[in-house]
Amino acid sequence: MLLLIPERRLRYMSKRKGNSRSIKPRSLRYSSLTEREKATYDRTTNLVTDLRRGESSYTELLRKHHLGSRTARKYAGRDILLGGTSGKPVRASKTDRRVRDLLFPMPSGDVPIRTRSSRDATKLSNYYNDREKLLLGKLHLEEFEAKWHRVHVGGEELFADAAEILIMADADVLKMDRLYASVGPQR
Repeated sequence: MLLLIPERRLRYMSKRKGNSRSIKPRSLRYSSLTEREKATYDRTTNLVTDLRRGESSYTELLRKHHLGSRTARKYAGRDILLGGTSGKPVRASKTDRRVRDLLFPMPSGDVPIRTRSSRDATKLSNYYNDREKLLLGKLHLEEFEAKWHRVHVGGEELFADAAEILIMADADVLKMDRLYASVGPQR
């Protein structure tokens, strides 16, 4: 017995077969997250950073940052490379585009900015470490200015006037407790 299938139904069946793959959900928008979700996102960012540095194993870092594996994968997305299922260690991507709220040095003081570049976060961290050395007298004015003069982070030039930085430090304008800007309520 010969079965004839109408052409319309045949096309429908062939399309349906191709769509049997699972669809990945879109990454979360940082601006639409609640305060609690932003805190989890920030802990996941710290997890990815520590994992990239090789500070500890993945499970130890999950415990350190108070995260579950599913939560870390949900918020980290493509920044955590799979490996745990096949016996290989879980590792982090080399760079990421995660949202970070950082403090940016300006002539009026440090102002909060939002960046998506791990390279920018690293550059700012190095700048603040050198600025701290300058304020403690471990780095000379000329060295600081030579290193940070005309350096741009996120399209903006870093404030590298060492004499002005020392004046601002005496006036208590530079109160650097943390590199990451506080946007949420303090605990």
